Amino acid sequence: MNLPWLPETKLLLFEERRLLYLRLQRGLGGRVRVLQRLEYALDRPEALETVLAAWKSACRPRQDDLLLLGLPLDLFTIVHFSLPLAAAENLDDAVGFELMRHVPFDLGGLSWRYRAHEEEGRLAICAILAARSRVEFYHTIFARQGLNLSAIFPVLFLVAWLLREPGLYLSASAGSFEMLLFDGRAALFQAWEKNQGDEAGPTAFLSRNLPLAENRGQAFAKAYLWAEAEALALGLEAARPALTRVGIGELPETLCLDWAEFPYSIDLISPQVMRRRRLWFKLELGAALFLVLALTGQPLAVLAGKQRRLEKLEKKLAVVQREADKLGGLRQQNQEKINAIEALAGLVREQAVSIVLLKELTEVIPLDGWLSALEIRGRKINLQGTSASATAVLKALEDSPLFKEVHFDSPVVKKGSSETFKIVAELE
Repeated sequence: MNLPWLPETKLLLFEERRLLYLRLQRGLGGRVRVLQRLEYALDRPEALETVLAAWKSACRPRQDDLLLLGLPLDLFTIVHFSLPLAAAENLDDAVGFELMRHVPFDLGGLSWRYRAHEEEGRLAICAILAARSRVEFYHTIFARQGLNLSAIFPVLFLVAWLLREPGLYLSASAGSFEMLLFDGRAALFQAWEKNQGDEAGPTAFLSRNLPLAENRGQAFAKAYLWAEAEALALGLEAARPALTRVGIGELPETLCLDWAEFPYSIDLISPQVMRRRRLWFKLELGAALFLVLALTGQPLAVLAGKQRRLEKLEKKLAVVQREADKLGGLRQQNQEKINAIEALAGLVREQAVSIVLLKELTEVIPLDGWLSALEIRGRKINLQGTSASATAVLKALEDSPLFKEVHFDSPVVKKGSSETFKIVAELE
């Protein structure tokens, strides 16, 4: 049953040569059905904004629709680790600290999200991260078209999650190759490469990454091929002829998709707004149920003299609609406040790091040492200055628990009784 006023989920799967659109709607039974499929060819990735404008004109998405964008795997980093159960009391900070050990990037420059569940007496964490600059690139393209992008995710991960079949998933598009080992519930291994015009690219990609996938300890008998994976299929036939190759032309008509349970996405709107959207959906679904009951019960109500009962249902519908209208008006105001708070929190975090760094430098550098220049780039710092002994300055920084990988960036220059130095270090 198609209820056109209910919010819809719109999937946009962006690959280098096409934009695939799936219009989804959750029915009253909870199943998700594909109502519409469209495919737009891309002669170059830069044409995305032009294609997006054409899609908006043709499909007319609404403000309360869930707009989800699938992107190539090279945009994302997936990290798995575990924490003690006691970390649940302050889980956000514990996960952020652990990610600093696993990811060689400044977390301030990343968009990320994690999921946690208890497993064998510990908290199993799955985190997905993406460079904020690349996320903002797509977010800006959608914003220029007046579209509110809800979340991003790797396309191949969603394909595996929807099929729920264990095995090896492969994808290729315009010389980009992707691989995912999936056990039916979670990703165990992923790899991607961009081919630079090498005809042996598919074969080389498989020879480098197939052994790594096989060493994960999860046996697999099938390989699922998504998108333009013909070249990978030929290479797979030669390298692993025993594997059964299954082509995925398109996703099925009916899906089991609970977006809140999908672990490999990054929300671009706050969790509070997502909760309000789910509440909005429940209110509208309740209104739809009331309407269905009213329409099916009207003949019986007329015959049995129960017109008053129908009027009560209509009043309840009016109350629900008024509440839904209020929520819609508050949503935009709350989002602006949340954006301002998140921006302020980012500034506070950056200021805190700078203060700790300056305090530590002031305490460890010898009294006869002077800094003439200090440059901070993410986790790396450059120092320039003079001292009676540049080696003493280097030794003091090495002994500090705040720094690592301390070394001279250029030879020490001696001028009279002082030595001019340039030192490079990284923050722990």
